[in-house]
Amino acid sequence: MWRSLLTALMIVTPNFGLAMEPEVRDVRAVHRYGQTFVTWSDVAAGESGAKIRYSLYRFDRPITAQNLKQAELCYDGILNNSARLFGTAFNLKDRLDPKKPYSVINEGGKPLPPWSGLAVHTVRKEGKAYYAVLATDEKHSLLSRIVAGANATIEPIEEKAAAVQPIKLHDSKSRGIYSPQTSITGQKGLPLRVDLHGSQGQGGGAGDYGDYYLYFAGPNMGYRDGLPGVFSVEERRDKAGNYLLLRVREAIEHPSGTRAMETFWFGYLCVPQHASHTEPRAYPFTERRQEWIIDWVIQKYAADPERITVGGGSMGAWGSTTYALRRPERFAAIFPNRPRTQQRGLPSLIGMPAKGKDVLMDDGKTDYFARMDMVKFAREHRADLSFFGWCCGRRDGFATWKEQIDMVKAMSESRQGFAFAWNDGDHSSGAQPMARITKYYPPEKFARKQSYPAFSNSSIDQKLGSGDPKDGDLEGGINLGFVWHDVVDKERRWSVRLSNDLAKAAMTVDVPPRRCQQFRPPAGSEVSWTTSTGLSGMAVVDAGGLATIPRVPLRSDAEIVLTITR
Repeated sequence: MWRSLLTALMIVTPNFGLAMEPEVRDVRAVHRYGQTFVTWSDVAAGESGAKIRYSLYRFDRPITAQNLKQAELCYDGILNNSARLFGTAFNLKDRLDPKKPYSVINEGGKPLPPWSGLAVHTVRKEGKAYYAVLATDEKHSLLSRIVAGANATIEPIEEKAAAVQPIKLHDSKSRGIYSPQTSITGQKGLPLRVDLHGSQGQGGGAGDYGDYYLYFAGPNMGYRDGLPGVFSVEERRDKAGNYLLLRVREAIEHPSGTRAMETFWFGYLCVPQHASHTEPRAYPFTERRQEWIIDWVIQKYAADPERITVGGGSMGAWGSTTYALRRPERFAAIFPNRPRTQQRGLPSLIGMPAKGKDVLMDDGKTDYFARMDMVKFAREHRADLSFFGWCCGRRDGFATWKEQIDMVKAMSESRQGFAFAWNDGDHSSGAQPMARITKYYPPEKFARKQSYPAFSNSSIDQKLGSGDPKDGDLEGGINLGFVWHDVVDKERRWSVRLSNDLAKAAMTVDVPPRRCQQFRPPAGSEVSWTTSTGLSGMAVVDAGGLATIPRVPLRSDAEIVLTITR
């Protein structure tokens, strides 16, 4: 098959006579914000070139047949028609579709032409560089030779390390009828909400109505350098105030070119190109990618870094839990809608290890499944976590009911700020209780450096049961109904106005202040507490510096003021 393909691709040149190798043509290189973009014309258009792959080389001298082995192999396995816009060509059928759009490598520039290739190298060593692109078979064996000026550049390009910048493809003000609701006003200091989408066959989608960006990730964010992605930023209008909404397309192009691969908002098992180890490891590439995008959006849009919240449904809830909960320094609050809290799966580029064999993280030491057990993480983490409000249906087939109960117990034991609501629904209808969470804990109530009251052991909590979906209350909630405001956080005093609008009679609840910025009594010391209804008592600060006031009495018809004093 390859022999017939190569025969079909033979070309005649004045200098070399009959060329037995399929040749790449029109190689060009341009440098932009710490990355070099290399483009070329593919060996063949359509199905004729479907099985051809490409390798990108870099050297500080013009690349020749004699010095090719000395040149740096940036990466290989580049698919045919690789200049296609990310998300439009996950499989061969789409790559062959002439109607699908192509990438733009300069903001406001024209799309690359059909049947062209694109590879992006992130600069790690500054200086002058030359590039070459060679055709290979699917096993990365070379099929072509160096032809100066055709598949190898003859002019040096000056490269400088710099912060990578995405490329804007569309502006929010040009997105038709949705512009009034989603266009960017330029207001500084807005909260940022991050939306993690659920599982979708084509890897989800960034928003269609915001500023829309294409980016090429660096080598620490993928199994190879230059993996493309897209994200969008919208500005949503809301009664509580405008906020920015960030949406990212989560999937990556599978190296086989046959499909999109979802990464569960984590990453995947692989051996990255140029890795120093040979055994596969679990790399959190998607988490790193998300962190880079959030940092960039904060800076570009002057968002308030203290008021970042995150949420999502199904796989997005999974990511909100495993990614965001372990980053209290980043997120003020997290709202997973039907999450798994104990991970049982791992995306992989190379299949899963044999049963019983450990799956290690990229450090070669940490067990992946232990790292992704968020019940264990919540139970053991005594310092402040982000507020965690989630929901699930008892009959969910994706997330088990038992793991939801375990998460409630873990959050209660560590006295974290949280709320949980449920119904007797499946994975679809189990999304409905989230409305009860956001009613009492809306995102705008939280800021990373702003104290709030956490709750546990509320006397009006419904019964979770033993873990059997048929045991316990079919619908209910934990820590619901609480309304608080006027938090005072001073060095020697902390207070809050507190009530519960679901209480039908007198009730009690444990109240530990969380995210305190000034009220930080030393571990082992005693604090006194009083209520505006005349009650008082003493409490001992635990080893983590948390002062929990047990069984605070609340009235059903009025709010109280709870004051804690060192």
